[in-house]
Amino acid sequence: MPQDVRARLQHHLGQARATVRSAGRAGDEAAVAAARARVHRAKTGLGERGPAWWDQDETTRRARWEDALRELDAG
Repeated sequence: MPQDVRARLQHHLGQARATVRSAGRAGDEAAVAAARARVHRAKTGLGERGPAWWDQDETTRRARWEDALRELDAG
């Protein structure tokens, strides 16, 4: 994975984790659930969840991180 892609996904992951904490403190369960979904999406894009990245070919790995970034960048 290119370093700039990893950095973008890690940035999204950090933001989502911060949102989980702040929404949890505020008692906003809907926001916590949405933020946890973003954490999951970022971790999947990074290859930390889902199929093992080493079992995927380069095209599949690229599609995984591009899909995650497209979704995370959108909102």
